[in-house]
Amino acid sequence: MPSRPSPRPPRQRCLAGSARLAAILALGAALVARAEPRVLVITPHVSSITEEFGEAFARWHARQFGEPARAEWRNVGGTADALRFVLSEFAAKPAGIGLDCFFGGGPEPYLLLADRGLLEPCRLPDAVLAGIPQNAHGVEIYDPEFRWYGAAISSFGILQNLRVQQTVGLPLARRWEDLAAPRLYGWVGVGDPRKSGTMNNMFEAFLQAYGWAGGWQRLTCIAGNTPKFDLLSSTTAKDVTLGQTAYGFAIDFYGFSQIAMAGRTNLTFVLPEDFAAMSADGLAILKGAPHRQTAERFLEFVLSEAGQKLWHLPRGHPEGPRRYSIERMSVRPDLYPRYRDVSNIAFSPFELSQSFRYDARLARERREVVAALAGALLVDTHAELRRAWRALIAAGAGPEQIARLGAMPLDEAEARALAAGAWQDAAVRNRKRLEWQTWAQAKYRQLERTAHAARAAETRPAAAPARVAAAGPRTAPAPPP
Repeated sequence: MPSRPSPRPPRQRCLAGSARLAAILALGAALVARAEPRVLVITPHVSSITEEFGEAFARWHARQFGEPARAEWRNVGGTADALRFVLSEFAAKPAGIGLDCFFGGGPEPYLLLADRGLLEPCRLPDAVLAGIPQNAHGVEIYDPEFRWYGAAISSFGILQNLRVQQTVGLPLARRWEDLAAPRLYGWVGVGDPRKSGTMNNMFEAFLQAYGWAGGWQRLTCIAGNTPKFDLLSSTTAKDVTLGQTAYGFAIDFYGFSQIAMAGRTNLTFVLPEDFAAMSADGLAILKGAPHRQTAERFLEFVLSEAGQKLWHLPRGHPEGPRRYSIERMSVRPDLYPRYRDVSNIAFSPFELSQSFRYDARLARERREVVAALAGALLVDTHAELRRAWRALIAAGAGPEQIARLGAMPLDEAEARALAAGAWQDAAVRNRKRLEWQTWAQAKYRQLERTAHAARAAETRPAAAPARVAAAGPRTAPAPPP
């Protein structure tokens, strides 16, 4: 029978166990030492932006601090989806939600998060701040208390297909209200403002620039001119490129990216002369950020010259993005003259001369009510609206009929009061949406009937002798095709 090895004395077993534990701890310490710093970022940005910024941040961090770092991205949908997620998480975990940064979207989410105390102030180095104005034309580029920063500038305009316009005989639109013209019926692309933050901002800009009544009147005619409402604002821009529409509501970078693909002889992006809304696309550190130091460095990188060149320079430029052209406007004014002949961005938002100032706080206050009104009166009742608008066009309707088409069930003061109070009740929201839809359907159907009757009266032959008229009323002509 083979002999068993004699067991180790207790002291040897203890020493061996301690040695193994020390080795494990040493290995763990080495792994921790080698672990890359990271920053966890929730964002609505598309993958082309996250890939370029993630890889460039790692390279920049290695140069600046002698070690790599990585950005890990969390995407739950668009800006509205990301904001709802963050607010829901903070409701359950008020000290922190395990995320470091919120990156992307207009100013409204950042104003809301700052007001609720859910952002961590972070003053960037003076060398970085020196290249960024705190505001431009009255629009804040970053928060005076350093709770959020504009990472890029967004402006809204009209993407236009020049080839389609030449072929069909349509004009170049230079003003937003040009898109309300009857001759553009079926040629204007618009997105659903309930689904797209970009479209919601553009609708709000109409209301601020033209006033509540004037803005809704123009938006209603434009909605009548669109064949459908897109769920994504990117789809609206792509439809212009494909020639499905000749004009499209577009944020600047969608316009620039489509022009980069299709060429300047085929497409153009116009900042309308009546107003051009400009706003900052934000970046901030969230309360309780678990990787605070790396988060601060991520902010510094994005706002630095190296980060801003990723927005501004074309793909393939030595200091620009490597795989994807992003085509966004930088918050650093000095980049525009330096790269005027290199960048696809043809103008500087800092050189715009206009009096319109987009009020982001007003937009935030009534955002949900405006979206619900647009949904009930323009999107969900779109079929009835288009029929009414088509009938009015055929009947040669004047300003009075068009004003009735764009009439609203409540004025601006009532809308703001509703947004600040009763709108917080889900039952009230549901009831109002149904009331507005019913009201809009009745309005459009009545206008359609009236327009058909007016056109029928115009086309009816002169009165016949009394004996013929006594035979009974004539049948009205068919509705216009």
